[in-house]
Amino acid sequence: MKKLLFGLSIAASLFASDKLLSQKELNEVLKSSLIYPKLSQDIKKGIVKVRGVFKDGFYIINIKTPRGAGNIYITKDKKYTILGNVLNNKTAQPLTAKFPVNKKTVQNGISFTFGKGNKDIYIVTDPECPYCRMMEAKTKENLDKNYKVHVILFPLSFHKHAKDMSYYILAGKTDEEKAKRFRKVLGGSNEWKNYHPTKEEKAKFDKILNSSKKAVEELGARGTPTVYDKDFNKINWTTLGEKK
Repeated sequence: MKKLLFGLSIAASLFASDKLLSQKELNEVLKSSLIYPKLSQDIKKGIVKVRGVFKDGFYIINIKTPRGAGNIYITKDKKYTILGNVLNNKTAQPLTAKFPVNKKTVQNGISFTFGKGNKDIYIVTDPECPYCRMMEAKTKENLDKNYKVHVILFPLSFHKHAKDMSYYILAGKTDEEKAKRFRKVLGGSNEWKNYHPTKEEKAKFDKILNSSKKAVEELGARGTPTVYDKDFNKINWTTLGEKK
């Protein structure tokens, strides 16, 4: 699973987006933190993007960098910065915030779509990921019948063959063919090894995968597989195998 900035854990909320801090409030909060000097120049250049909310006595600041995304917490009095989870003493659940998602960015990052159901879900997946293969084996039949599945291919850099597998999948002429190739790969087929894309094809596929990467960053996915509902709330993929 991919490690992101500071190794922070991001949990999703099932509620509507929390109210964002104004730019002025965000600047004041960030400047109080010891990490601000390390990020200030990149924030000004637009390399690092930040947004925040105030919730349950903490400022929750979401930080996006080219390497990934994560949350930090700053206390109400702005004296302390917490690089890690803030846990509720009663529920043991981490304090989280629901940040708005740019739907267009996510839609542009969809690699292909399959399924006959009327419930939309989005799956961030790596064709070489063993957990993605596990998910495929346990949910395949139910996904086809009950969901419209939007697949966002995200080949992780530490998976040696993930990008070549993705090229093979994207070479399908239709969504149906892409889905078929996708499932062959997840099922253990080595057919992808026989596909050798041209330089032009690689450039085309890399452009598609770059859009997928932006969608993953927008969703805040921490690894693969990660599944979201139609409102981009994270859901447990094990529930997708349950009969409806």
